[in-house]
Amino acid sequence: MTFHLDFVKHWKLWFALAAALCLVGLFGIFVRGLNYGIDFTGGTQLQLRFTRAVSTTAIDAVLDRQHLSQSTVVYIGSGHREVQITTPTISEGQRDTLLAKMHSVGPYQEISTNRVSSIIGKQTERTALLAVLIATAAIIVYIAIRFEMRFALAGIIALLLDVIMTVGIIALIHIVLTTYFIMAVLTIFGYSMNDRIIVFDRIRENLHKQRKNEPLEDVVNKSLNQVLMRSINTSSTVMLALAALLVLGGASIRDFSLTMLVGVFLGTFTSLFIASPVWMLWRKRDDARRRASVRPVRAD
Repeated sequence: MTFHLDFVKHWKLWFALAAALCLVGLFGIFVRGLNYGIDFTGGTQLQLRFTRAVSTTAIDAVLDRQHLSQSTVVYIGSGHREVQITTPTISEGQRDTLLAKMHSVGPYQEISTNRVSSIIGKQTERTALLAVLIATAAIIVYIAIRFEMRFALAGIIALLLDVIMTVGIIALIHIVLTTYFIMAVLTIFGYSMNDRIIVFDRIRENLHKQRKNEPLEDVVNKSLNQVLMRSINTSSTVMLALAALLVLGGASIRDFSLTMLVGVFLGTFTSLFIASPVWMLWRKRDDARRRASVRPVRAD
């Protein structure tokens, strides 16, 4: 089945939709706020395996009595027997008291205890930001060398939209941010830019075949229609796999899977409807300026 869609005709609509999603994302980031996990803020993480199924309500009640109401409790695996409890940083004595009180919920076995200091958390935050900046710079250089600077900047604009929308939605859902989240963001970077490189490569190829007086809009539309089914098939396959991980995977990869699912969907949208129209408008503006700068020479 072949589709012939006019992607660039309604570019104002796509830009407005992206702007609306960005506003939602910025609301989530600056109003709702990011829910930093133990990897960034520091804290104590306990993993307990009970002999029978337990409810998080009972565990929360114990945490409340220990003045640890800001803690989080998630199930590990199936059966509701193994839980992961994340608290602010507590002393060894507070930990022993908490574990003793936890027997009121039911018999259990302590699997592990992890502690992360706030200093390490700040270092993790700086390292994560540095990784994102290095990845962004490397992408700009690569695309600028392989294509042209307009393609590179159009790709980065779309990439920034991906990050703002994805992080904003994650903030609204209030998912705990861990190092897995950074891994997901960097993976989204790679996936989204790979999709855009394929689109840009097809546009460049069709530019070489452009007929005289053929509008640039037709070249971009032709290119996008040629890669449309490839993008849909690839993205849908990836999202089906991520959906399976989200439903069937354990709690340790659930947030990673959800972040990736949101990011892949939004990355596909910006690759088809944002990056290429941005490049097209930029190219048309530069061409118009070039023509305006050329003055006809009058014969004396």
